[in-house]
Amino acid sequence: MRHTMKTEYKTIEEIIATVLDDIIQKGFSSMPPFSIGLVENRMSEFAAVNGIILASDELYMSSKQLQHCMRASKSVKGLVVDPVELIAFPQSRFRMDLYYDGECFIYTDGQSKFIVHPNYKMKVWREHVKLVNFITATRVKDPMEFTLPKYKKIDRS
Repeated sequence: MRHTMKTEYKTIEEIIATVLDDIIQKGFSSMPPFSIGLVENRMSEFAAVNGIILASDELYMSSKQLQHCMRASKSVKGLVVDPVELIAFPQSRFRMDLYYDGECFIYTDGQSKFIVHPNYKMKVWREHVKLVNFITATRVKDPMEFTLPKYKKIDRS
């Protein structure tokens, strides 16, 4: 399932930047969910081997989830990921470590972590659908977090 938007934006990064600007200026954005690219091979291969259903072959973001990343309660705790990192995520994820925690996939560069749900139900173009969806991003508080047994590192193939 691929939803395309008729828009004046040229890149995914410009779309994310516009959504973040809306959130900063208005507190919300009305941009519909959008694909940031294909699910990468290491995620899809891990899912296939481990019986994890990936709801789509593309990774989606939404203004709702980006707003969740920027909320005041995270800001007070110093956990908000810099907007530059969010804008770069569609490309930078390929260089990050990838983990699975039993429910979600987590991309991390050791400083920030980006949570991706493999089978997230959301409303797109007035329909409820399940997609591979970016959920949130936050600062990593403890770099040793990913040594916990619940995290399974997914190696590059």
